[in-house]
Amino acid sequence: MKRLLKPVLWLWLAGASLPGWADEACLLLAETYYEQIFCELKALGQGGKLPAFYDFRRNDEMTQALLLKRPAAKVGVGLAMPVRQKTEMPAPQKAEQFMSTVQGGACLLEGISLHCGDSHYRLVANKGNDQLPPGVLGDANRMGIPDLPGRMNGGQQLDYLRLSYRQYLSKMLEIGLGGSTFSFRKFVYLYEDVTSRGLDFRQRFETMFGFLKKDKRNMSVSERLPDIGNLEAASCEPLDERLAACDGGYKNLVFIAAD
Repeated sequence: MKRLLKPVLWLWLAGASLPGWADEACLLLAETYYEQIFCELKALGQGGKLPAFYDFRRNDEMTQALLLKRPAAKVGVGLAMPVRQKTEMPAPQKAEQFMSTVQGGACLLEGISLHCGDSHYRLVANKGNDQLPPGVLGDANRMGIPDLPGRMNGGQQLDYLRLSYRQYLSKMLEIGLGGSTFSFRKFVYLYEDVTSRGLDFRQRFETMFGFLKKDKRNMSVSERLPDIGNLEAASCEPLDERLAACDGGYKNLVFIAAD
């Protein structure tokens, strides 16, 4: 069993669908506001009467909210209930509409190396805690998503989300979870899901980051590089001179500038 543990943990932290591990890897799998609240309640010891993660995911959002309402109230976790009659476009459609305007980068993928113009990157994996700088898993280390500007047009919103996504990836790398990140598409979806409920996007990520740091302090991770599989370079995009990301569908791959 011990020999199997690390490979299973790697798959788990890469976001694969492993129901047996889902409740333990919860926040790395959560893609919506209610899924994040579900995971936080589990971490707070309030999951006794909640279903397993993938069973919870199968419910519509009203059922999810009703399942969460009582345990959330018990520990004082605020919960935004869904609006039954929405006049706005639902978050999934808004996210897809937004992503249709995003153009990928012109990159060349060679094994674990990614070349985008004059920039060269290499694939990263998760890191064990013994490889992390002192204090990064402490309470003082914050996610630090930038302040949300006021009214934004489409281009300004894209700039803000790119900036926020770079900050998110930088912080996940900092705590050794560079191999377990949201794709930009999923990041945008979560932004739409959270803000459509009138909630603070920055604070939601601070809360998530706090739970992730706590989990990481007690988490054993595989440091094997993720399997690139059939990833195509068209799915990759440079974010800046230091970071690039490739949306592999069920998993996101992060690359950092090669030395």
